[in-house]
Amino acid sequence: MEHKLISKTNNPYMGREEVKLVLTAEKNPSVKEVVEVLKSDEGLTVVKAIKSSFGSNKFEVEAFVYASKEAKDKTETIPRKVRKKLAEEAKKAAEAAKSQ
Repeated sequence: MEHKLISKTNNPYMGREEVKLVLTAEKNPSVKEVVEVLKSDEGLTVVKAIKSSFGSNKFEVEAFVYASKEAKDKTETIPRKVRKKLAEEAKKAAEAAKSQ
């Protein structure tokens, strides 16, 4: 998989680097592959978009690489559906621990 960096902007107010790059691959790259190309920590990297044109093997990727976990948690939001699922799992775990 080849890659070409288009832009890399440091945003100190948000505590992150905003990266845009073009990947050339046979199939749509996964988030894990993008993290490997960026050589960053998977827990601190948020891939916002992977765009392509039909029939093309070039993919435009937009990603944010945060400096710390606190900066990421402060800026990024968790979707309502995911929050609800996490709350249900925590409730089930609490009930299971209580019954034992």
